Amino acid sequence: MEVDSPIHDFSKTRTQVWKHMLVFMDSMCLRCAVELGVPDAIHNHGGPVTLSELVQALPIPTSRAPYLRRIMRVLVNSGFFSIKGNESDGSNEEEVYYDLTATSKLLVTGSTNSLAPLVLFVTGLDVGKTGLAMSTWFKSSDDDDKNETPFHVAYDGKGLFEYASERPEFNALFNEAMACDNTVLIGEVVKNWGDVLFGGLRSLVDVGGGTGLAAAEIAGAFPEMKCSVLEVDHVVDAQPENELVEFVRGDMFVQIPQADAFLLKWVLHDWNDKDCVKILRNCKNSFSCEGNKRKVIIIDAIVRSNPNDHDTTQTHYLFDAFMLAVCPGKERNEMEWKSIFDEVGFSGFNMVGELGIFSIIEVYP
Repeated sequence: MEVDSPIHDFSKTRTQVWKHMLVFMDSMCLRCAVELGVPDAIHNHGGPVTLSELVQALPIPTSRAPYLRRIMRVLVNSGFFSIKGNESDGSNEEEVYYDLTATSKLLVTGSTNSLAPLVLFVTGLDVGKTGLAMSTWFKSSDDDDKNETPFHVAYDGKGLFEYASERPEFNALFNEAMACDNTVLIGEVVKNWGDVLFGGLRSLVDVGGGTGLAAAEIAGAFPEMKCSVLEVDHVVDAQPENELVEFVRGDMFVQIPQADAFLLKWVLHDWNDKDCVKILRNCKNSFSCEGNKRKVIIIDAIVRSNPNDHDTTQTHYLFDAFMLAVCPGKERNEMEWKSIFDEVGFSGFNMVGELGIFSIIEVYP
């Protein structure tokens, strides 16, 4: 029986610290690959590519090949790409073939389910600065209204949405990132739970629905239902006309247009409990129909500690830390959600289904 030695324990604990110090490079390598177009190059090649073929397809000098191999080694180890051949010492690079995995197929730009814009947004410098501001935020006074979140600390008292409204390029990337996730997620929601969630509804308002892609996906599947998107001015201003949905300018904290049902996808986790109560109360006061069709449909995370699904649990915790940095909101567990619903005065709620790290919740008046 092998017994851990003091030297082994010492090395293991130090390695753990090094791993977490350097894990950000996993994200940086992923961002680099997306910016260079590595997933696109392999996809366009139609199958596994050698390192030299990959370099030729990318906008980089051939002299960068050994460095690209080092980036690819990280991403192969993380499961973003698969490898065929022997890369044990890198001495024969031509025998190594790289291919897409199910994960990196989600990073091919132009595809209907591409998450490449989300990768570029989350790993960008604008968002990254908020992580560096976290310790300063913790030490700041609760009475300092300018420092509501680490994002406010990083950007001289401006919050995420105010910052986005003043910077068109950041706003465009933010909206594109939210839209690409909407497209992937809502398509699966409609396919698996569409009739349960939207069947029989005459009208739906996607509250804070961004570019309207989610509402358009729903409207295409349920053409008999009127679908609207409630958004602030600077988001609506950036949108082209959409025949499937109507954009309504407004503030969800002030008033929400009447409808049979309301969709809040990836919205409530942006806000603290008090603000969530205000948004949901406005929904509750704006139902346009009677009977059992009235509902609020929430698509958001429900945090659970699941020892049998470490990846989901860790992602929920990391997502919550991310929200701490950029917004006044958080990821909530089931009891936290129930507390909000009870305060609004809803009669009940139902967990309809789960999709990755997200859950689908119906809330009834």
